[in-house]
Amino acid sequence: MPDLSTAEEDKLRAEWETRLEEKWVGSGESLVWVLLPERGYVGSVVAGKHSVPHEPSSAVRPWAGQFPKWPLPSAQVTSGRYLNDEWADDPSIMWWATADTAEHDAARFADHLAPARGHALVVLGSTRLAVVVEQGMLAAREHTGDEAKGWFGRARSAAAQVQKAAEGLTSGTDAKAPVSYFEVPLTRIAAMDLCRPGRSVPTSNFLRVRFADGSSLLIRTIEAGNFAGKFNGR
Repeated sequence: MPDLSTAEEDKLRAEWETRLEEKWVGSGESLVWVLLPERGYVGSVVAGKHSVPHEPSSAVRPWAGQFPKWPLPSAQVTSGRYLNDEWADDPSIMWWATADTAEHDAARFADHLAPARGHALVVLGSTRLAVVVEQGMLAAREHTGDEAKGWFGRARSAAAQVQKAAEGLTSGTDAKAPVSYFEVPLTRIAAMDLCRPGRSVPTSNFLRVRFADGSSLLIRTIEAGNFAGKFNGR
């Protein structure tokens, strides 16, 4: 998302909130907060493997939108030659996932934020946390016969069906309709808090999402304290 004035950002947020209320929010659900698309990259350490920019390691529905051509993060960060949380000092890193396995929720969020960078919203509803995109940004599904073979294949097929339902792709006719690219119920989130990783002065605010599986997703946003408060006070 290009740099916006405060008035322009407020207008865009109001427009998205209206669209989400009309097309995404379920019966009995309400919006808690909306994080607008950001210009930047996802970094991660998943199963001990450092990845900057993050490359999806699980099944992700193909992205049909444009991939922005932004300058890459610094060589120090892309190569892993940083100490502790110094990756946060690179302003091009907007999200950072840490997970023991590729199936943990933080890794799955990273898998879906990475291709949708510049287009994805992170939305907290009263029942779920989601990566939300416009329906037209997602490519048509491809089905393979191997997907349903064996126990693992059946498990992946069942997971795909759950994710398909989460995306809410009913008619497939409204390209601008907001849909969940990935989401989890709030029961899978242990906590949210404000943290300030890195060694820069001043440090940047990050929202830390702690998942019940032990993984965590850090999101760079000046609204981190406000967002954590709204989650904890809902």
